[in-house]
Amino acid sequence: MLAREGNRKLLLLIGLPLCIFLSFLLLQQRHNLLHPPGGRAIKDAITKPVSEKFEKKFSSASPAGLSKESIRALDNETLGVSLCMPVAPAICHITKSISQFEKVFVINLPSRSDKLDAMRLSASLSGFNFEIIKGNLGKDVPEKALPGPIAKGEHKDNIIGCWRSHLDFAHTVVNQRLSSALAFEDDADWDISFRSLLRHFALGSQLLLSSPPNETPQSPSDTPHSPYGDGWDLLWLGHCASHPSEADKRRFVISNDPSTTPVKHRTNFGGIPDMGKYDNTTRIVYMNRGGTCLYAYALSYRGAQKVLFYNSMNYQNQPIDFGIHDMCRLAERKFRCVSVFPQLVDNHRGAGVKGKDSDISSLGEEGGERKKGFSYNIVNSVRINAGTLIDGDLKNIKSQWPEDVMKLEGDLRTKFEKE
Repeated sequence: MLAREGNRKLLLLIGLPLCIFLSFLLLQQRHNLLHPPGGRAIKDAITKPVSEKFEKKFSSASPAGLSKESIRALDNETLGVSLCMPVAPAICHITKSISQFEKVFVINLPSRSDKLDAMRLSASLSGFNFEIIKGNLGKDVPEKALPGPIAKGEHKDNIIGCWRSHLDFAHTVVNQRLSSALAFEDDADWDISFRSLLRHFALGSQLLLSSPPNETPQSPSDTPHSPYGDGWDLLWLGHCASHPSEADKRRFVISNDPSTTPVKHRTNFGGIPDMGKYDNTTRIVYMNRGGTCLYAYALSYRGAQKVLFYNSMNYQNQPIDFGIHDMCRLAERKFRCVSVFPQLVDNHRGAGVKGKDSDISSLGEEGGERKKGFSYNIVNSVRINAGTLIDGDLKNIKSQWPEDVMKLEGDLRTKFEKE
């Protein structure tokens, strides 16, 4: 009897703490499910000040006269940007820092392991990670699944596969209920200063979205939920043509920027903003009424819903980038697009057989070889400088056009203007 009583006490002594510990684990797991790391539970994110060099440039460049205490960077594996941007003097607490994007994706055909290798390396050298959106071949998409005759002729399979792959990105954003996500095509390239450029873009986007079209930005009553401003549907970061809104003439101007492509080396395949009054070192952020090519772009949750509705559920007879172009141009369901020129992301053509540039043609269809890879519109390419970055030899970063890139003095400058 005494032995049984002793055993009961021993079980209580062991079992009670164990039950408490297991309950704690279950609560912690529930918290993690509701607040995934890098997602909306941003109050637990680790923030740190930007480097002194960048902090000095950003604060001195700001048209709002931001203090160093007003600007913080959140560097994480999803290209997060934390930017408290009061247009009038205000206190901006680190506890209100916001991370974005929730996730980064790369659209990649399973057969193109070479492109995935290059993207993994480039992303690692730029300090972010990504998940894969499995690319589609047009021949694998049933005709019944198409919203209309979106493609004809020899490039039909490529256009259909591309359409479905980009819709799968929008589908994923909606399905996972992501507040926002960024997508790259798997042959994309960007400048080694991409994170810094995103912060400047975020400042411009937030200013443009803080007030109605053609009005001067006002001090926001609340800190925006996104560092890119509230109410955007699409951020078009990588394109091959772009058209500023005709109804909104405002521009956020970033000048004295050494990463801006020299004018003679800008290659685009459609309309671009009129840059006649700007010098060789100027980039602009603006409300966008359309573009071509989807090398890199971000969708908000609502934006992804609209993309699915317009390009899958409605009658459609054109490629996916043309469909998104029309959404921006027509402001379909109040679709709001922000873009930048020169673009922050563009297309890379690697060394080797030229036929491998395409995902559908065979190697023999496009003759010749390329001894050296190149990227359109990117000054200090991450891909071209990959070996140097691996070695940590930042003094020997190579520009694609060293003879035409201006040697700049002083800090980067920004201003807000209305045409």
